[in-house]
Amino acid sequence: MSSPRENTMTMTVLRLLSIALLCLSVGSAHAQAPPELQVPVTETAPRIDGLLDDTCWQTAPQITQFRCVDAQRSLPTQATQAWIACDGDALYVAARCTDDQMDRVLATVTERDGPVWQDDCLEVFLMPGTPYYYHFGANLLGARYDARHGVGMPADDAEPASWDAEWQVASRREADCWTMEVLLPLACMEWGSARLEAPLRFNIGREQRRLAEFSCWPASGFNRSEEFALLRGVPIDPLRYGLLVTDVTSGQVIPGANRYTATIAEEPAPGAAMTVRARIRALPEGQEQVSGIQVASSPGAQVELDYQVPPMGGRVAAVFEYLDAEGRTRLSRSELWRVPAPVEAAVDLPLLYISDGEVRLAGRVSLRGQVTLDAALVSGGTQLSTVSVPVGPEGAFQVSVPVRDLQPGRYAVQTRLSVEAAAAPVLDEFPFRLIRGPLD
Repeated sequence: MSSPRENTMTMTVLRLLSIALLCLSVGSAHAQAPPELQVPVTETAPRIDGLLDDTCWQTAPQITQFRCVDAQRSLPTQATQAWIACDGDALYVAARCTDDQMDRVLATVTERDGPVWQDDCLEVFLMPGTPYYYHFGANLLGARYDARHGVGMPADDAEPASWDAEWQVASRREADCWTMEVLLPLACMEWGSARLEAPLRFNIGREQRRLAEFSCWPASGFNRSEEFALLRGVPIDPLRYGLLVTDVTSGQVIPGANRYTATIAEEPAPGAAMTVRARIRALPEGQEQVSGIQVASSPGAQVELDYQVPPMGGRVAAVFEYLDAEGRTRLSRSELWRVPAPVEAAVDLPLLYISDGEVRLAGRVSLRGQVTLDAALVSGGTQLSTVSVPVGPEGAFQVSVPVRDLQPGRYAVQTRLSVEAAAAPVLDEFPFRLIRGPLD
């Protein structure tokens, strides 16, 4: 019969052994290899219309094992099914998101790079090796968010305005679910030789706002890149996507003439014929302007592409892309700009006494090059006087127009900006009102 001391020692050993086994079990769980997903190659790309009737979705493996990000929950109450397919140009993702109260599905965000995660939305993450992984999110209104995160960095390190891609999304509302299709071009990810050798990894998440159910597959969190699944079978052509550029600048991004520059850092087919193209469009419905040059692509070669920004300023979308001799996109980068107006100015006082003697206008011309600026005093469409305005080296200007001899009423200072080689001058009006004061 064992002594109490022996029993105590035995219990201590057993307790320590149990703790060791538990730690080993937890360590093994954390060390589990990420799941692998064989992505089918489709001969016919799906139509991005939100309908899940394309052939590729009938044969693609179905992803149903979404789990809640919240550690207090396991499976979400609102089921999600997802599919992924590919070809040599893009990855295609589809999802069916069940909701038993479709009238309460939230969709309010409309702006590009807006907080779509405040709505019901779908989010896709792709990581073609370090140092970045890419984050794509969209709501049912088609509002898109995209960002580039540093691997191992906090999820909020991304600046949406610093990285954009040209991708597509479409969704549909059904009686008991909403559906979404996403097209993610392979050319939007900066591959290069090192990332081509790394596995392509994937995570997909859904935000269900009404119940605050945030779920994803396969990771336990949206941005847990170490838990992303490995995608197998994606046909990434190294000769096509091995192109890498550095030292990229878009120029001054002002109305009128600009210059895009870059350096070819990697070219798997030295001397390859290539087209570098800029597609520029004023938002929301402006006509796209296309500029392009032909280059012989080799490491160290410099790219200089002149392009035009619409003269009226405002929000502008730009796509810079590199195309091979067959017209296939090898590398693509999108940018969203807020371009200054050609003339940004304001009168000193919108309400003037006649005794003030003059109206003063100060501002800045954003255009560069050979520009001339005239200012006119107008009333009811009639031009009363005109003065030539000198423009400083940084575009700053000031002008004063006499008003002492005028009658009370509504007037405006009209600026006329003429630019060398421009099709027409740019006209702007800055209104003010003239009244009698105590000294008039």
